[in-house]
Amino acid sequence: MEKKSNLQNEYSLTVDVKALQALRGLAFVGIFLGHFYYFGWTPISVSVFFVLSGFLLTINESRRYEEYTLKDSFREARRRIFKLYPLHLVLTVICIPLAIVREDVFSIGDLIVKLVCNVFMVQSLVPSANIAASLNGVAWYLSTIFILYIVFPFIYRVFYRIKNADTLRIMLLFTIFFQTAMVFIVYRTIYYETVITYMTHCFPVYRVFDLIAGIQLALLLTVKEERNVDFNPTVYTVIEVLIFVLSGDLVFLWATGDTNIFYTHAPVTTLLAILFTFVFSKKKGVLTKLLTNKVLVFLGDRSGSAFLIHFPIVVYINTFIFPHLTRLRRTIIHGVCLPVAVVSTLVLSYLYDTKIKPKLKRK
Repeated sequence: MEKKSNLQNEYSLTVDVKALQALRGLAFVGIFLGHFYYFGWTPISVSVFFVLSGFLLTINESRRYEEYTLKDSFREARRRIFKLYPLHLVLTVICIPLAIVREDVFSIGDLIVKLVCNVFMVQSLVPSANIAASLNGVAWYLSTIFILYIVFPFIYRVFYRIKNADTLRIMLLFTIFFQTAMVFIVYRTIYYETVITYMTHCFPVYRVFDLIAGIQLALLLTVKEERNVDFNPTVYTVIEVLIFVLSGDLVFLWATGDTNIFYTHAPVTTLLAILFTFVFSKKKGVLTKLLTNKVLVFLGDRSGSAFLIHFPIVVYINTFIFPHLTRLRRTIIHGVCLPVAVVSTLVLSYLYDTKIKPKLKRK
């Protein structure tokens, strides 16, 4: 299935929506493995989610973002989040016992603060990973993307009139540079680990650079497509292989020990997220064609709800099962628990998406 967007009737861009959903599914796999085994391509995956958001919002032909008021923008952001919000509330409550068990020193006041922040989805505005990634830890994404949805139309207006490909390339490089500079400054000036993690992971200002990169990439591709500049399938295949090899090298480094901060943050993860979005939007190389399959597309379609659901399941296993096993038995149990976690996550997300989501009123 292809989607054609006219970018406010100025340019045309044709993308394969299934390919981008497959990329979303691949990103979810990386996050799932990262939380389950403590290794995966989680840093890249998170950047992919935000870059994809900027990219897909930009090529959405049904919206006139340049006409949005703040009220319109808030309403649209709320509409996008609304169908996942009931699931978020249920999982937040489910995660309270897990949070109590995992706390070294339990505080009812601390729990109330975390609960209030999660209910009102403002946890990503609190400069501490202990709050931002509390309870159902991955729900910080909902809080952050909600904020980015609100500001998106106003960011979009800064770039959408730019028609020059070279200008957009330079701006894209500057976006990566400023995000990298932010990482450098944070690590040089802040000494609290929870604040550092927040500033380089959950903080909306850090993630807005990913969103901007997605916007700029979408606009750049429309300019290139208008000029009929493109590569042949062989070149795309080579690019895809190089991207996957580099990603594999990073996963190996992350799994084997400490790495330089820039290996897990911008510029590396952001650049890879941009490249992944680029090659999957084209889907002309061998790897992207192979990976655009029913399994990954299904995962991509379920990724929103599955992303929220998988975390309590994984945390329960890692909290109550693995710590009480020997290393050998833990390895064996992993082989049992992983498929159970995967199946339960996908079944629950499928039921939510097909049985509950349709009943929720659109706002």
